[in-house]
Parts: sequence; structure tokens; C-alpha cells
Amino acid sequence: MISTLIFDSQGTLVDNYAIADVIEPYVFESHLAQDIAQDWRFHQKWGMFYTTLADNFIPLPQLNLACLRWALEKHHVDLPEAAIQDIAAQYDKLRAYPDTLAALKSMKEQGLTLKIVANPSKEMIEGHSRYSGTIKYLDEIISNGDEVRAFKPHPNVYQLGIDRAGCPKDQILWVTGHFWEITGAVRQGLKCAWVNRARQPRLQIGITPTYTVKHLGELAELLNKERKKIPVTA
Repeated sequence: MISTLIFDSQGTLVDNYAIADVIEPYVFESHLAQDIAQDWRFHQKWGMFYTTLADNFIPLPQLNLACLRWALEKHHVDLPEAAIQDIAAQYDKLRAYPDTLAALKSMKEQGLTLKIVANPSKEMIEGHSRYSGTIKYLDEIISNGDEVRAFKPHPNVYQLGIDRAGCPKDQILWVTGHFWEITGAVRQGLKCAWVNRARQPRLQIGITPTYTVKHLGELAELLNKERKKIPVTA
């Protein structure tokens, strides 16, 4: 029986692309702000992958700033240094997805333990968790960037989650919006849930999530139904 859910945060509980709201006042146009946000996030993910693969870890606050500069340069946007620093400093202003808060509330009411293991620094995770309202449902926030100096899907990240789950491995459910993260979780023998909001096809490489859902509310309902099926023993 699942007792602990370990969540990714960005792209799972909160929407990275909400940062476009912070960018728009500096570029004066919403479509351009969205394009910059898209490329900022794309290069952030790519940068985390190849720095980890190269064993050249760069903490996410510094990498995030470098990727913002890259996205601005790609779109030929020249901003003063103070503006760039201000945008990066507001990366905690990430909204929860519309389904997130109600789903987390349901999961807590089911008696589940909810933890985050995520790439950003603990300060960054706490910041967007407070802004989005998710923090009140979380039992622990863990930064794999801070603690193992590696980004997902490095095996050490999943081992960190296993070590800190507070329950046997077979009671853990790893929850993420990213299929590449699912690949790492399955490789480490974890049950996992893919929150596939973008309705992306599954890459046919022999990796099958325990659950594939369109949003967290659907996952909360599935878990609740499964728990009700378990017979109570004296």
C-alpha cells in the first residue's frame, strides 16, 4: 500500500511558464514574454541534463540565471543588468496548476505523507511553494541539488528520496510531470505516476509508469479508490 508520495515540483505542482507574468512588464508584449519563458525553461532543463552528465554540477540558482540570459539573447532582448537580476529573483512566482491544491488536500485527507524531492535549491522550492500555496500540504521539502549535487534523472536523486521517504521502498510513489524523470524512477524500481498534462505520447522504450493521469486530481481519486478496496484487518 502506498503511504508516501514524493513529488517533483516545477512542471508537476507549479507551472514554470507562469514566469512570463514577471517577464512581460520588461518586454511590453505577452507573446514575447511567453516565448522567453518557454526557451528559458527549455534551456534550464537541457542545462541540468548535460551538467549532470558531465559531472560538472552548477547549483540551479546560478544555472537558472545563465539560462535566462541565454533566452533573452536568443530573442534579441537587451535588458539592464538590474532587470535581469530582478526577473531571476522572482522565479518563485510560479502558480500552482488549477488541480494541484485540491488534489494535495485530498491526498493529505487520505493520510498520505507528501514530500518534494526537486532540483532547485531548498530556498527556491520553499519560495514557489509558499507563493503557490502548496507548502501547507507538504511534510518535507528536499533539494537534491543541495544534498547530492546532481539533477534528475541521476540515480543518486532517487536514492535520496528512498532514504528520506520514512517508509519501505514499495510504499513510495514517485510523482512527476516529466517522462524522463519517470524513466529514472522505474530504473530504480520505484512505483511512479506520470502527470501528463501536456498529453504527450509515451516514448516506446519499455518504460511504463504505474499510473498515467491527466492531472493530479485524477491521481488523488485513483489512490482513494485503491485505498478503499484494501480490506481492514483486525
